Amino acid sequence: MADAKVTSLEAVEQFGDSIAKLRHDTGKQVDELRQQLQRVASWLEKELPDYWNNEKRIAEVKWTEARQELLRCEAKSREEDKESCSVQKKMLRNATERRALCEERARLVPRLAMEWNRFLQEISPTVRQLEDLSETSLLNAWNRIQETVVILKKYMEQ
Repeated sequence: MADAKVTSLEAVEQFGDSIAKLRHDTGKQVDELRQQLQRVASWLEKELPDYWNNEKRIAEVKWTEARQELLRCEAKSREEDKESCSVQKKMLRNATERRALCEERARLVPRLAMEWNRFLQEISPTVRQLEDLSETSLLNAWNRIQETVVILKKYMEQ
């Protein structure tokens, strides 16, 4: 056994308390990390696709309405008054751009979810190491400190 020059049993006990706090805090952080990672996965796999698919449906309806408005305007206008439908043309152009954006995002989201799952697989060993640190290594260290304190107290009583 290595020579130790313990001058304060209280310092050893405080060190044990610090290890216990570190263990508790690390376990809590691991739990929070897992929850956050799962929240993002759920968002990417369920909420975001639902949002963009809904937005795509809305954009499609608005595009159809804008197109019908332009056709009505052009049907009412005389040949020389074609510029009078410029507002409807602009609305159709905006609706077309929005529809294209929504379609692009709806296509992108599944790829983002796959990339996130790949990231989760990469980070998983690190999270497990943190969990092992909290559940095993720090617990073992705390137990050894407690045993040492008991031994030192017995030694001091002699």
